[in-house]
Amino acid sequence: MATVWPVYEGEMPTTWPWARLPLSEAVSLFELRSSDFIGGPDTAVRFGARGVNLTYAGYKHIVVEIEGSEARQSEWKAGFYKSKVKPRDAFGRLIQEAFVSKLGKDNVVRLDWEPAMDSQGREALKITVVIPPGTAQKLDGRTVLDASVKLRERLQEMRVESTPIVEYATEAELAQDAGR
Repeated sequence: MATVWPVYEGEMPTTWPWARLPLSEAVSLFELRSSDFIGGPDTAVRFGARGVNLTYAGYKHIVVEIEGSEARQSEWKAGFYKSKVKPRDAFGRLIQEAFVSKLGKDNVVRLDWEPAMDSQGREALKITVVIPPGTAQKLDGRTVLDASVKLRERLQEMRVESTPIVEYATEAELAQDAGR
């Protein structure tokens, strides 16, 4: 398995991983190349000035850790790789992967997300899953429920406490809504 770490600059680089994924998924989602290697398993991964706490500035990097057992079964070296994918994009990709894993790659065109508030004034995450035309009729309630459960598991893994508010729409429906 590969572990996905969001990383701050400064003295405290990270607090917890966002996800654990099969290596092939991590390589694909985070566009990893062997040249992105930044150090072996015993490397202390840090970016920016030492002795400074820059957590207030938010995550600045995504680092993927490849375990020795996974590396031995592939052409990758065990250790840390710095992804070129920005943290905000990585967050969205991990959410989208949760939907794709249950709905299927052909049933998810893309995913949009933004911070929001729920009906009780609590932090929420408004997620729009853009689906191809005709997909809504093909997806059964169980599959959509499974996708919702997978999303909640992923958000819990990422320690996101915001309530997810999910809607499904086609590009045409989004364009129609934007025209109102």
